[in-house]
Amino acid sequence: MNDTPVRYRMKYSKTGNLRFIGHLDTQVMFERALRRANFPLRYTQGFNKRIRLNLASALPLGFISSAEMLDFWLNLELDVEDIRQKLQNALPAEIRILELRQADNSLPSLQASLVSSEYRITLPALESPKEFKAELDKLLTQTEIPVTRRDKTINYRPLILEHELQSNPHDCFVVKLTLSSAPGANARPDDILELLGIDPADCVIERVRLNFSED
Repeated sequence: MNDTPVRYRMKYSKTGNLRFIGHLDTQVMFERALRRANFPLRYTQGFNKRIRLNLASALPLGFISSAEMLDFWLNLELDVEDIRQKLQNALPAEIRILELRQADNSLPSLQASLVSSEYRITLPALESPKEFKAELDKLLTQTEIPVTRRDKTINYRPLILEHELQSNPHDCFVVKLTLSSAPGANARPDDILELLGIDPADCVIERVRLNFSED
């Protein structure tokens, strides 16, 4: 076994019915796919050894994404394209590998270096988009936007970094949000939709980019 593990960083999309599987099930899915691909896997140390892999951020249930990130480690350096093909064949069709590259072991973990997430939200048909925009503008003028999650209240206002509203050719109303995803300062778009009186289940919420401190 190589004493120095080889780190690979992958960007992937998650769509279709897989939007309804949670973070832990997603991790297990990748562990099984890596085993099926028969790679020389690196395992964690200790009594309960696990495949060494690291997902950037939990994608909430019901969200799709074209920007998820995953690190995994092998004991040997292999051809990147060969890894990509074998791993893609071992994954469900609703997971697509978009990018794969070797990464330096000195880089911080994905979770530790994640700064913000960008979302594209397609809203349901609105009777008055102008009223929605007015409600959003009113919300964002507040200095305090309290959101209670798991008995803890967070001020969302400093966590909403950017916002943009636009329409598309299909007469749908689209909101683009950039939200903080830093440790201890993580905002979710579904919380904001609920504050505006919109059921997140009626929307298509897609994570389109993850921003890291080393980018």
